[in-house]
Order: sequence, then structure tokens, then C-alpha cells
Amino acid sequence: MAKSLRSKWKRKMKVIKRERYGKKELEKLKAIVETFNVKSSNDVQMTELQDCVTVISPPSTSVEQAEDNTEMECDGGKIKIYNPQTMKDQYGNYPVWMSSHRKKKIMKREKKMNKNRKRRDKLAKNIY
Repeated sequence: MAKSLRSKWKRKMKVIKRERYGKKELEKLKAIVETFNVKSSNDVQMTELQDCVTVISPPSTSVEQAEDNTEMECDGGKIKIYNPQTMKDQYGNYPVWMSSHRKKKIMKREKKMNKNRKRRDKLAKNIY
């Protein structure tokens, strides 16, 4: 296919933009690195976060563990505990940061699993 004037012009302009924005991007990156290298008192240590956030394992039959997993308090106030499998907190809500598409996908998967579980239980009852 022939190279049109328009495509040549666009290619030329892209090169110019790349050079111009490349300089700006380099300056921004250098500024970010400088601010990162300077240790500030506002930095949060991972050990502090580890005290605040907990991921619980699947529910157990122990009553003591159920009482321990209810709520925790930290600097920011009450912390919600999320189940890693269902991605729900102790109140049955999804995290704020999760997209609606992802929520629907998880709900669809849970619905399918529950349906299969009910079917399996029904078959087990018919056998015995």
C-alpha cells in the first residue's frame, strides 16, 4: 500500500511529540525519585499496616476464633476484615475499591457454586 502524505505527516508529528513529552516525563520521573529518596515522617511502615489489616481464613467451628475476628481498631478507626475467597467483609459487603463488573463476576460464580452444591446434596439424599 502506498504511503500517503497524511500518514507521513502523522508519523513526523508523533516523533516530535515523543521528543517533547519525553523530556517532560523525564523531569517528572526525576522529581518523583528525589521526593522518594527524601525520607519523610509521613511514610507508613509495613509493620504498622500489618497490625491494622488482617485476612481471615475460612470459617471454623471454634467459638473463640469467631469472637476474635469481629472487629479491630487502629489509627484510622474500625478496620473491616475481608474473607479472601468471597472478598466480602464481615457484614457481607464488597470492598469500596472493587469494580461493579468484578462484583457481578464473583456473585455469578457464587450463585453457580451454590446451585451445584444444592444439586449435589439433592442427589446424595436420593441415593440413601
